[in-house]
Amino acid sequence: MNQPESSKSLFLGGAAKATAANRERDVPKMGAEAGYEAVVVEEVAPVRISAFIGFFIAITSFTAAVGKPMLVLPILAIAFCLFALRKHTGTAKPVGTTVARIGLVLACLFGATGFFVHYLKYRTLGDQAVYFAQEYLELAANGEEALALELQKSAPNRQVSTMKLDAAYELDQSAQEQLDNFRGGAYADVQKVGPDVKWELDRRPRVFQKYGREKVDTYWRDPSGSFSGVIQIEMQWNPAKDDEAADWQVTLFQVERELLVAPSVL
Repeated sequence: MNQPESSKSLFLGGAAKATAANRERDVPKMGAEAGYEAVVVEEVAPVRISAFIGFFIAITSFTAAVGKPMLVLPILAIAFCLFALRKHTGTAKPVGTTVARIGLVLACLFGATGFFVHYLKYRTLGDQAVYFAQEYLELAANGEEALALELQKSAPNRQVSTMKLDAAYELDQSAQEQLDNFRGGAYADVQKVGPDVKWELDRRPRVFQKYGREKVDTYWRDPSGSFSGVIQIEMQWNPAKDDEAADWQVTLFQVERELLVAPSVL
């Protein structure tokens, strides 16, 4: 059944108006009242790689207490961690700042521990070496040449403590030759000054390592002026082993000499 033309036009007109109304409702308006809708993009937080590097070095810096060269590790760790904690311009917090703070604390802790361990070791070895070197000077000044020579040998090569050294040296030809050479060195100068002189340190002792062994250089002068030179006594610390006790060994006993260095090498 065909609808009248007027009714059909009326129906189409209503549908068109409804479609236009829906379209107007769906499309956003750009007038002063509606404005533009801002699109917010979240900022990506930067990653501080230096924080993780500093943290790793800080963990390994516990070895600073083992060897003095390892003290460079906590210094490197502190530098990396401080670099990771530098200021940032964005609003997002960089990734790794907490790790950098933990690494900074560990590096400071291990670095301070290593420093004080080496410092106390330096002071302890230095003080002990000074004490035994002074005792050695008194021993030489009192004419105990055989005992002074024995103290220059390592513990396994020394005579037993119950043996009479003078009688043992008289029976051993090689020992007699060693004793004759010993009498011609700094021992003769110390004995000439006499036992009444109180030797004084000429400078601070020098603690160092040589071929993995702990050594201390001590330098002594005569305050009375009878001897114008300086006596150098190098002491070596031998730690305790399986069946041997720890002890000090005199590895050098001489009058200090100035080293002659060529001004140029041809």
